[in-house]
Amino acid sequence: MSGYSIGDSAVGGSVMGDSALGVNGRADAVRADASQSSPLSSPVTIDVFHLPSGVETAEYATYDVTTAAGVRQLRYPVFNGPSITALARQLTEARARRLAAMSVNDILDVLARAAELWTDPDFELRRQAELLIPAITGYQPDMVRIELKRYMRQFRHRELLRFLDAEIGQPAMLDGFRPNKAAGYSRYVGPRLTYQVFSSNVPGIPVWSMVMTLLVKGAILGKSSFSEPVMPALFARSVAMIDPELADAIAVVPWKGGSQELEDPAIDAADAVIVYGSSTTTKLIAGKVAGAKPCLGYGAKIGLAFIGREALRPDTYADTVHRAAVDIATYDQQSCLAPQTIFVETGGALAPREVAQLLGGELEGQQRKYPRAVLSDAENMAIQRARTNTEMQALMGGSDAVIASRDGTAWTVLYRESEAGAGAVGAAETGLGAAETLTSLMSPLNRTINVVAVPDLVDAVGQLANCRGWLQSCGVAVDSSRLFGLADALAQVGVDRVCPLGEMDRAKSGWHHDGGFNLIDLLRAVDIERGSDAYSDSFDLDME
Repeated sequence: MSGYSIGDSAVGGSVMGDSALGVNGRADAVRADASQSSPLSSPVTIDVFHLPSGVETAEYATYDVTTAAGVRQLRYPVFNGPSITALARQLTEARARRLAAMSVNDILDVLARAAELWTDPDFELRRQAELLIPAITGYQPDMVRIELKRYMRQFRHRELLRFLDAEIGQPAMLDGFRPNKAAGYSRYVGPRLTYQVFSSNVPGIPVWSMVMTLLVKGAILGKSSFSEPVMPALFARSVAMIDPELADAIAVVPWKGGSQELEDPAIDAADAVIVYGSSTTTKLIAGKVAGAKPCLGYGAKIGLAFIGREALRPDTYADTVHRAAVDIATYDQQSCLAPQTIFVETGGALAPREVAQLLGGELEGQQRKYPRAVLSDAENMAIQRARTNTEMQALMGGSDAVIASRDGTAWTVLYRESEAGAGAVGAAETGLGAAETLTSLMSPLNRTINVVAVPDLVDAVGQLANCRGWLQSCGVAVDSSRLFGLADALAQVGVDRVCPLGEMDRAKSGWHHDGGFNLIDLLRAVDIERGSDAYSDSFDLDME
């Protein structure tokens, strides 16, 4: 039996602040003390961890969340340095017993079957996720329900099979030596153990990292966040339902970020480290990873959108603006994939200022359908400050305008215009440095969007060169005759993902996160050079 269970019963056994870039923007979503229990009487206890079978811990801690079904007490084990070292050893041993001996196709089948469980609305773990995640993160329940289902569908069998074939070429090289194009033989060797630090800004993201690691036969020691410990633990539990022995190579435990006593032995024991979080977090952990040990860090990024004049024809503008609103509203821009600035080309049937006004109406509709999470005082103040700054620019004779929700900070559109080579995207001509250009692209998030009118999209892209390293996803709405030219320009300034507007928060299975590979970056290739087999044959006496 796995060391994790869940159910409605008590269980026994830099340049700028990263929050503005959409990483861990809800770090304070859990207001309860993560080391103490609430004095409320007998809340239902749920374990938000997964441990290999046979692992016992002497101490547990709890914290409470109030859900739509009442108070839930979330329980997790308390580790120290030596116990983390022992856990890492057990994970490595479990990998050797089961995971390393499995074919990649068999592993894929287990993961796909686990993901398939999540397509059932009555699946117990899915119901628990849909109850707990909105309560912990503040995201609207219907949004969580829809987006989680959409997200888990990318781990179905056909999607994983397509992804493996596309990235590896010969997935069988994960199982043993296979002929290569140099007339020799090659195989891929993955890490025995990975230490993974999960972020909390978007539910489900840790599942991607876990699936990729298991496909290359790596055990997982995952550190989850108290701000969203649910999905990585629940996914591990769903894997255990399909193959308990494979799930013994997975551990998911929340602990406070920066706990050196736990972090250092985890890093030392791992063959590879994967970190999601703020740029500060990723840099700090990367600095502790010694030698040639792979360290994949996924820190803060900025998402942008580009709307061409052809997407603003009388027959297209309504859908275009609606799609932009969906990208902004989904998970309140907390994902690095979400847009913070939208560039709108002049010359369409709808002027950019009209786009900004219509976008405000669409965001009001999104607010009625999926109300935004309740913000902290600091988050509300950041939005009010952005509104005030834009209003001041308008009073000074600028073209700036604020289109905003009447009550509170539910949504905000900050509009400005840019002449060719000037304004927010005119860094080359105006002498704006990287910090100033990045600041002009950023928003306070939480459904606050910059809309910038530009004469030409490609020219606007050309002014973003000093943002290289901070840009990631771009949603585009342009004619097919312009798509590849715009994509080439975006590639030159560091963008690594171009997608349809309206799908920015829905990266497809197999995308190259931050321009890297999902599997290959975790692998080491071993070659048997051509001629080696023939030379070995020479020692066969029967061949003389």
